[in-house]
Amino acid sequence: MLNAAKAWLKRVIPAPLLQAMRRRWESFRDWIDTIAFGCRFIVTRQPQPRLLLYFGFAPGDDLLCSAVLRELHKRGIDRILLVSDHRELFVGNGDVAEVRPLWGRYSRDASTVAICRRLARLWGGQFIRLEYAPSAGEDRSRPPARHIIAEMCARAGITGPVTIRPVLNLTDAEKASAAWAAGRIVIQSSGMDAVHPIRNKQWHAERFQAVVDALRGEVEFVQFGGRADPELRYATDLRGRTSARQAAAILHNARLYVGTVGFLMHLARAVDCPGVIVYGGREAPWQSGYTCNLNLYTGISCAPCWRWNTCDYERRCMQQIAVADVVAAIREMLQRARNPLAVDEAEIPPVRLL
Repeated sequence: MLNAAKAWLKRVIPAPLLQAMRRRWESFRDWIDTIAFGCRFIVTRQPQPRLLLYFGFAPGDDLLCSAVLRELHKRGIDRILLVSDHRELFVGNGDVAEVRPLWGRYSRDASTVAICRRLARLWGGQFIRLEYAPSAGEDRSRPPARHIIAEMCARAGITGPVTIRPVLNLTDAEKASAAWAAGRIVIQSSGMDAVHPIRNKQWHAERFQAVVDALRGEVEFVQFGGRADPELRYATDLRGRTSARQAAAILHNARLYVGTVGFLMHLARAVDCPGVIVYGGREAPWQSGYTCNLNLYTGISCAPCWRWNTCDYERRCMQQIAVADVVAAIREMLQRARNPLAVDEAEIPPVRLL
């Protein structure tokens, strides 16, 4: 019946008018959603948020928001609402008042940003869209001039010293549940199952396999990642079998993380697990990494390019990182004390008003 009615409308109403009616209806629904969510605070008599933050859809980016939340909390800013579909990353985090999932039907950033702005306007608060490397055109991001966490903090209006590390709070029970991972190395063969896969971050699955082959008599490996990632022989297979918090608990106990730039690298740092990170040249460690890790960066003339999936040089920056380089880095890290890890800091200067 509904489909028949839609077909009848398409036949009777001119397409431009129908599109205009659809836009008006969607705008009306947006306002209804905004008012309904805002009324919840009135009914429950909760203080309305005075700051609303939103980044996007990927868990790695949302985890980085925890560093911004921590710096805002240090500065006495409270009543913060974070819009994120990854609420589990913020369980036990006292730096944020509430984490609200994305509205179900909004699959585009523009729609979510619009409703966030309406919410902030309704409450008389402030909305900040956090980001660190906006699009610079086709298949490329604009390279940040400082660490991405510092860039996000600056966009939130923070100045002065900031700590360059994400935050995730595990309970004692969660830590104990993964005690079996002590001494093991967590490894990922690919990041192409990510929400926003970037081919220029990828090394070679066969080389990760060669790393496991070279060290399997010395250490035990645990494989993380998506179910579609290439399976590594001689590693305990946990692809697609852990929640983010379960993965964090395993990393908290593990000896080391080995992989490429992405969510797991940031998750490892959040729970004080050191890493060996295959960077290549798509981005530089000073832009997104941590000095407590061994970062294998190829500083060729075109790096860091911040291109997503295309490359004019057949990804030479990744090709030049050999299996022996990664194996040597792992062995070096195994000789170091696991903790405490170095904590990076940055200084954000005040904005000069002309």
